[in-house]
Amino acid sequence: MAPKSSLGSTSQLIEELVAKAPDGPVDLEWLLRNLDRRSFGLLLLLLGLLVIIPGVATIATLALLFPAVEMMLGRSAPAFPRFVSKRQFDFKRFKRFTVFVRPMLEAIERISRPRWDARRDVIDRLVGLVVFLLAFSAGWPLPLVNVIPGIVVVLIAIAYLQEDGLLLTVAMAAALISLLGLGWTLWASADAVMKWMGL
Repeated sequence: MAPKSSLGSTSQLIEELVAKAPDGPVDLEWLLRNLDRRSFGLLLLLLGLLVIIPGVATIATLALLFPAVEMMLGRSAPAFPRFVSKRQFDFKRFKRFTVFVRPMLEAIERISRPRWDARRDVIDRLVGLVVFLLAFSAGWPLPLVNVIPGIVVVLIAIAYLQEDGLLLTVAMAAALISLLGLGWTLWASADAVMKWMGL
């Protein structure tokens, strides 16, 4: 079993955050105020989950770009421009979704443990770059195109929080497959359109 962090497991942190949430809508500024010192990792996890949920996926995908860029730049904590941070969304959907995904998170936590030797700043920049590309790919106007990138972001966030180099390697491989799959889909779609137009 993976050793427990003094700050609690990822699933416990999410449960505590959900318990603090008000009954009405919340905004990203509220999320940032309620995150602990692992704010980048936990924020990526929360936004990755939100990217999967219909109805809030669009704002979550946009929001995901900002912490990704800040990680690439080596910033110490996430921040959003006001027009993003004050955008409200229905947190009730997230609460219902966490009930569904918590068993999966707990299963990953049971087999995950700290096992990397890389420098934190190197990992931050790498994670930021990959998450940025995944968020960009999730924004394409194709049916269900947001689901797989969202799932991969969740895996990356858990690996980052757990400092699990093996899980991070698996998640990065999944990210590469996801990005290549989207690239092939876009190329095939563009090729089909050009043939239809006789170009």
